[in-house]
Amino acid sequence: MRRLACLVVLAACGGGGSTNVKPTLKFADRSDTELAALINAAGGTAMFSAQAQIDQFAGSTDPCPAVAVAGATITLTGGCTTQDGIAIAGTATVSNPAAWDQVTYNYANDTTYQLSAMTFTQQTLTTSYDGRITVSDSFSVYDADVTSDVLGIPVRSDIHYECDRSSNECDLSGSGIEMIGVGGALVSGSVTVAGGATSSTFTLHGVDTLTAHITQGCVDWSISGSQRTKVCQ
Repeated sequence: MRRLACLVVLAACGGGGSTNVKPTLKFADRSDTELAALINAAGGTAMFSAQAQIDQFAGSTDPCPAVAVAGATITLTGGCTTQDGIAIAGTATVSNPAAWDQVTYNYANDTTYQLSAMTFTQQTLTTSYDGRITVSDSFSVYDADVTSDVLGIPVRSDIHYECDRSSNECDLSGSGIEMIGVGGALVSGSVTVAGGATSSTFTLHGVDTLTAHITQGCVDWSISGSQRTKVCQ
């Protein structure tokens, strides 16, 4: 199995994303658990975890999920349970995959993941993914529109993640998140990698504004016009 490049293979690039998410979400009305899910979505957690969930089966000898190869595309089909006891449903395809030895990776082409009701259930925890992820420019640009459901909180991540080697920073301009059936928010911010340490700052613009800072996994946030805050401890 070839190793995927790190989350942040920083290369010079420009541009930005675009989103059709509307800023209708009021953060002050949401629970701490829902806010944590939204902050994770803003940072691309659903995008990267969906990719990792699929690529974990590269080189696997487990007959579940079923794996088919057609040209430069890998297709995974669920409806089964892995030897480790994980029930898998749905389908996923990966075009021009970098992690699968069955396909010769073409560095000049994008890698695209398509997930359709791809669901993983381990004991009582179920996680599902629907949507698309595109990886381009030597792993420096990730563009995704993925709806994930974790702990019964369905969130759409319309994320554009663009990285620059010169600044060791990844920009999220033009991104959006949406709590399904509740409302959405526009996302701006950045992720910085320095000396192996990662720090992030996100601003989520809905009816009100949530600002989050994440340093080595420790999260603090505040909501404009509200006394609600979370302090990193």
